[in-house]
Amino acid sequence: MEFLLLFGLHFFIMGSLVLLFSGIITFIFPRMHFLITISLFGVAGFLYAVIFEVINLAIFAVFYNMILSMIAVGLVKIGFYFKKVAENQSEKIA
Repeated sequence: MEFLLLFGLHFFIMGSLVLLFSGIITFIFPRMHFLITISLFGVAGFLYAVIFEVINLAIFAVFYNMILSMIAVGLVKIGFYFKKVAENQSEKIA
C-alpha cells in the first residue's frame, strides 16, 4: 500500500513538472519540433524509473510523461494560433 501511495505522489509531482517544463520549452522555443520535446520527456520518464529502481513502471512512466508533454505542447501551440488569429482580426477591423 505504501508503494502505491509513494509512487502516486511521485507521479503527481513528475506530471506537474513535465507539464510546466514542456510548456515553458515550447513557449521559449516555438520553432522547435514538438516530437523533440515529447521525446525528451519520454527519456526523462525512463530515467526516473531507472533512478528509483522501478523498471516495472518504466513503460508507464514514459507514456505518462509523453502524454502530459503532448498536452502542454498542444496548449501552447493553440495559444500561439489564437494569438495569430486575434492579430489578423484586429488588422482587418483597423
